[in-house]
Amino acid sequence: MPVYETWQQVAGYFDGDGTISFSDTTNQPFKLSLSLIFVDQSRDQIENIRRFLNSSGIRTSNVLKVSGANAYIVAVSEFSSVREALRKMIPFLCKKEKEARAALAYYNGEITGNELNSIFQAEVEAGRRERKPRKIPIDVPYRRPDGDAIMKKIRNDRLRDAFGRYRAKVTPEDYEAIRMRHFKEGARLRDLVKEYPQYARETIRRVLGGGRGYVGVKGVGRVDSTDSR
Repeated sequence: MPVYETWQQVAGYFDGDGTISFSDTTNQPFKLSLSLIFVDQSRDQIENIRRFLNSSGIRTSNVLKVSGANAYIVAVSEFSSVREALRKMIPFLCKKEKEARAALAYYNGEITGNELNSIFQAEVEAGRRERKPRKIPIDVPYRRPDGDAIMKKIRNDRLRDAFGRYRAKVTPEDYEAIRMRHFKEGARLRDLVKEYPQYARETIRRVLGGGRGYVGVKGVGRVDSTDSR
């Protein structure tokens, strides 16, 4: 079987037997995850595609057999690989050019998830994209960077809350007093260790901004302390 040597060849294959799959990540309506799927009944053909993509720096899945069907797929799902593969294929696409450009625009933060979904739906109505009914409608009214920032904030807030409830080490009063003794009154670390024997030396170092630079404060959570010496 001849090997794939150019992006023109791969784009031509994707135009016929490829698809852009998307879903909201972790069932949260903030960000969409895209995958480029190549499918064929010939495993050798899919292996051929995978070798070309990997040799071009594109991360792919292993070759997988489609459940209940005599076909094989390989997927590109890693963010930078999806973006790069789209960028390389778009100049040579015909049937799937519009949805590929829309997918790249979403990954570049130019359109929202709902705008991407609307473009894909229009391609379905035009007969250029397969209709795949969804049990849960997609509703992602954010551009990808905005949705990513929201998800990270939610995750950090949860971590901070858990840190405060389960890993807190220092009372708010002691936190302020230790920093006052050090930064305002010049007390040294060894002096503070003696004055506050209930805390480990490393905990006091963190209160002062040393060590890992953060400490758990009861009722507050994780506090990033900065050494102001």
